[in-house]
Amino acid sequence: MGSAVRVSLKWKDSQLNSITQKTAKGLFQMGFDIASQARRNAPYVTGALRNTIRAQEGKNNTVEVIAGGSYGGRQVPYAWKREQGPNKDASTEHYMENAANMILTGDYIKKYFGDITK
Repeated sequence: MGSAVRVSLKWKDSQLNSITQKTAKGLFQMGFDIASQARRNAPYVTGALRNTIRAQEGKNNTVEVIAGGSYGGRQVPYAWKREQGPNKDASTEHYMENAANMILTGDYIKKYFGDITK
């Protein structure tokens, strides 16, 4: 029996740092695009709900897209209810889910992460 042949590959630290930075940039851009689309999808009465939709850095290298909380000193506690419905305008239900699905269609890997190999 013959011996195994092995090829070991190792990334240079500078290459890993570049990949990490490019991945983070792609995630942030994706998050901002989802937030932007969710603002367009959300029901509009006073604009308060739309104004609370944002993308921000989360824990453990995540990007979070959030709706609700406070805006202009007043609480907007109904973000979840408006997401789940029923709403007067059924097309505004699932405004966050639909935004994420819209952004994640097509070749989103190339759009947000295509420069990782450059």
